[in-house]
Amino acid sequence: MQILLYIAPIILVIGLVATGRVPLVRASLAGLVATVPAVIVALHGERDLVSFFFVESLKGAWLAWHAIAVTLAGLTVHHVIQAAAPERQTEATEAAPVSPHRRAFFLSFIASGLIECAIGFGVGFALAIHGLRRLGVAPLPAIAVGLLSQMLVPWGGLGIGTTIGAALGHLPLQQFGLYSASLMPPFVVVLLGWFWWWSHRLGLGLSAKNMALDLVWTCAMFGLLWLGNRFASVDTAGLIATAPLVALGWLLDRNRPPLKTMLRVTLPYLLLIGVLLSTRLITPLSQLLQSVAIMRPFDDMPAFPWAYQAGVMLLLTAIAYGALTLKPRQTGGILRQTWAAGRIAVATTLIFLVMARLMAASGIPAELAQAWQGFAGSHALLATPLFAAVAGGLTGSNTASNSLMLPLQAALAGSAGANVMWVSALQNVTGSLFTTFFPGKVAMACAFAGIAGGERHVYRYVVLLMPVLLITAVLLTLFL
Repeated sequence: MQILLYIAPIILVIGLVATGRVPLVRASLAGLVATVPAVIVALHGERDLVSFFFVESLKGAWLAWHAIAVTLAGLTVHHVIQAAAPERQTEATEAAPVSPHRRAFFLSFIASGLIECAIGFGVGFALAIHGLRRLGVAPLPAIAVGLLSQMLVPWGGLGIGTTIGAALGHLPLQQFGLYSASLMPPFVVVLLGWFWWWSHRLGLGLSAKNMALDLVWTCAMFGLLWLGNRFASVDTAGLIATAPLVALGWLLDRNRPPLKTMLRVTLPYLLLIGVLLSTRLITPLSQLLQSVAIMRPFDDMPAFPWAYQAGVMLLLTAIAYGALTLKPRQTGGILRQTWAAGRIAVATTLIFLVMARLMAASGIPAELAQAWQGFAGSHALLATPLFAAVAGGLTGSNTASNSLMLPLQAALAGSAGANVMWVSALQNVTGSLFTTFFPGKVAMACAFAGIAGGERHVYRYVVLLMPVLLITAVLLTLFL
């Protein structure tokens, strides 16, 4: 009975969202309310309840602030770019290689990946869908292929979901990012197969030569991703993996637009990439920025370095680009758009992280892991991918998925005697991939493709990919 009380908040959130009738904010609030009695029981009267709930809720809110800062700053950048050059954004797709297959690959794997890593929030999905529609791909197949833009979600929005996951699991961030990158190749093989199947079906020009080129570009991207996590930082690794390839693609494109046009379109991204890479890769500058203007209200929580944090870099980019391109009277409209687009994400991030912190601090994940280990025995870890997929698919957020499940997965790994880093990385990667199938993200994709209300038809097109990804994740657990 006690175990059921402990797991009730997670089941309640997932169950309410699965009905399709309860918004994510309300479902998360219900989970937070259900967390209170579970935490009270788990503490066994050994702590002052008022003090515990107050302090741990503040710690959860502090963790949430790191994600909220990136979310709001990323949306601000996006809306500044839209306001400054709304018609020019689509010109970026013209820099892709010539053949339909090569264009579709470049859009779905690399160009949209760069945008997703820089801004997050599904903006890369929009780029991929719009580009594929311009190639003549019908709306539903465009969504099915465009979802490949979401494969770098662990590094999306400057890696904030992975950063939060590391903080919740008390894991070294750089290693966590590196382990996550190391798990990507099997999933990428599946996603490449998905792309090739659609390329053949749509008549985009699938050939042995194009498949070989796809493999070369993909290996280059994930080699750079691994190097970025190994030698730079999680928040820049996705940019390191994609930005050089976008530049190379432009150089190799015989029909590329003039350099002046490309610079006009890509200027905000170049600003962002330049600021981030210089502050991460130039060691003296990096150390200096991390040592000034530090805010750390809790010793056991991550600090917020105002001169170094990724969200601050995003906001500085928005301010600099806006000062060059916008009129002062446009500022108010951009701020309103940013809040309208981000308020749901802000609310759910805050609630989920307070909920996660309360559960983790009361020891609930460890007790649940021991109970599951006792029930499932040597097969306990096989449930890791399922837990991750359900959490990712029903919250649509890497941050929310890791908030719900990563403490439990880490505790389960410890209970089973497995490598905590590998299990946590599998949670991070699997949960991230399944955020693509979140009903809200599918509805957003339908809006991008101009078929609002077509969600049921989209699921018919992508349903086969879900079990293949899940089976891949389950097979990976056999080697953990």
